[in-house]
Amino acid sequence: MSQPVPRNLVFDDVVIDFAGRRLVRGGSEQSLEPKAFAVLAVLAGSPGRVFTRDEILEAVWGHRHVTQSVLNRIMSVLRQGLGEDAQHPRLLRTVYGIGYRFDLPEHALTIDGEAETAGPPTDPRPFQSPPLQAATPRSKRARWFVLAAIPTVLVLTIAVLSWLPGKDAGSATSALPDRAPAPSPQPSLAVLPFADLSQARDQEYLADGLAEEIINQLAQAPAMRVVGPASSFSFKGKNEDLSAVGRKLGVAYLLEGSVRKDRDHLRVTAQLVRAQDGTHLWSRTYASERRDIFKMQEEISRDVALALSVKLDVAKFNREQGGTTNVEAYERFLRWRNISMQERFDFSHDRERLQLAREMVALDPQCVLCWDALAGSLLSMAQEVGGVPAEKLRAEARQVRERIARIAPDSWVARRDRSNALWRQGKRAEAITLAKQVVDSGPMSKERVFDYAYMIYAMGHLDETVTLVEQVRALEPRALFLSRDLQFDYVAARRYGDAEAEYQRGRELEGSQLEPDYVAFFRQLAGKRPGGLHELRMLHRRLLGQSKEYDTPFFRDLGARLDDREAMLALVRKALADESYGGGADFAYLWTSVADALGEADLAVAALRKDLEAQKGFKEGSMEQFPYVAFWNAPYSSVRAHPDYKKLLVQAGVSGYWRQTGKWGDGCAPLGTDDFECR
Repeated sequence: MSQPVPRNLVFDDVVIDFAGRRLVRGGSEQSLEPKAFAVLAVLAGSPGRVFTRDEILEAVWGHRHVTQSVLNRIMSVLRQGLGEDAQHPRLLRTVYGIGYRFDLPEHALTIDGEAETAGPPTDPRPFQSPPLQAATPRSKRARWFVLAAIPTVLVLTIAVLSWLPGKDAGSATSALPDRAPAPSPQPSLAVLPFADLSQARDQEYLADGLAEEIINQLAQAPAMRVVGPASSFSFKGKNEDLSAVGRKLGVAYLLEGSVRKDRDHLRVTAQLVRAQDGTHLWSRTYASERRDIFKMQEEISRDVALALSVKLDVAKFNREQGGTTNVEAYERFLRWRNISMQERFDFSHDRERLQLAREMVALDPQCVLCWDALAGSLLSMAQEVGGVPAEKLRAEARQVRERIARIAPDSWVARRDRSNALWRQGKRAEAITLAKQVVDSGPMSKERVFDYAYMIYAMGHLDETVTLVEQVRALEPRALFLSRDLQFDYVAARRYGDAEAEYQRGRELEGSQLEPDYVAFFRQLAGKRPGGLHELRMLHRRLLGQSKEYDTPFFRDLGARLDDREAMLALVRKALADESYGGGADFAYLWTSVADALGEADLAVAALRKDLEAQKGFKEGSMEQFPYVAFWNAPYSSVRAHPDYKKLLVQAGVSGYWRQTGKWGDGCAPLGTDDFECR
């Protein structure tokens, strides 16, 4: 039997009034457009049930000319109305790859209605507002030893602004005042209805849908005020002066455009105009075959929104953050970043990134982040070529870094570089303090966080590292490298259940599964994950098949002895005695991992010393933060309590940092004034 939908749903300071179609929070009614409340009614009317995107679109819109991004915007508006943190939602949850779910708090009070039934309405019409008048590296991030120094920037974070107006679209058009407030310093924009220039004048629905979709996309730029469609569409068919339109809407900029259909081809033109004097600031023409109208509509909208956000300097990649207002430079940066985010670090892709970076700085010599991308690309290319050419590339990278320090000494990039320099000088407390300032001064992106995350991880602050990386993952949930690093971090913190859950989630992500399989293999060897010998052998074969890196005599022989602990430990001893058998000192981390997973702390710490002593700067105290991860990637045995492990921590300056700051690593504590212990 179906259950009645509640008339009111009450929890905390929130009241969802289904009958009155109102959302009240903190005693104040939240301004929700009709479609937004309709979506809320569908989800909150059946708490705990997962609705697919298609189910919601069908229930509320009847799937008429509506794209997925419209629903994305509505969800952002609802989260704002509910007072939700998008990164840590407790009510309105995204079920990745499926849709959305509304979780009802245990203490919620429901007041039932009598006639309505739970679930999406069988007839979507009650939830529809009247139509518009116009129609509408090695272990733990070893590959990041160089890559972690390659900054790239999150493009746009989704933070939807207030949506205008709060009324039905059909009634709002007649309520426009003759005089609107003067444009504020915050960039403000209205998207006017696109003109249908097709010979048959039969593309009006596409022109209107395109304009509305652009509004949806632009509303996601957090620093831009975008007028809602009901207001901007009120000028449809009116030949008003653009300055008058801008004055009435209270905006500084207008976007206008046209759609032209010629047989199976569509041609869309968009142009940005300064409302005050009609000056054209930017324009572009798009041509496409008319095979998939709605896909093309969304792609064009996203592209236009992105370009305008850059041009108006309101994207996350803006001048304040060291970015650019040059659209061509920005487009190259996006291509450069896409290669980096997918971790395509072979010769051909490194060469492509270097060329893109050179083009960026040529197009905009004031773009700090473009110069930063160039420095990182030069270092990556140096690794590929070696010899004299590599030295020239590294010298050029140093010159680029010096240029950044000269032209933008207060930028977060320059401060991050100074932080890394302090670290190499052994001034770890000062380095960490400055690196944290970089994190706190901007968006929680991988580019700002990871140098700091490596530093605190190096000092044994494992739980804090996990929290940071989880925050970045919330912004980039589909990035495999974040999932991979979290698996290392969870294991180091001995949160093996979390590591397994993240491993399973990461299996669905695009990219190389080499290092996630590496972490899973040693977790399996240590008996910290489900499965038996068959699974262990399968993971071993997978590692050998994915990379030549593991194709050493030691690791090949290990595969034949996975059922014999003593035989595997004998292989570790053989590798320690004959480094060529083990693949060289660069592969000592493998020997450490095997001994640690098998609970043999003496062998594990001996291999760890081999690993660390092979790192540049270890003996001099100038080692970068990235190799320090080796200290914490051996969680299974009692290696952290081993006397020789303590000696390594002293030699590497870790314990000195602890005593200086009083902030000890997780599981470590002082013993009097001269000694300490870890577990």
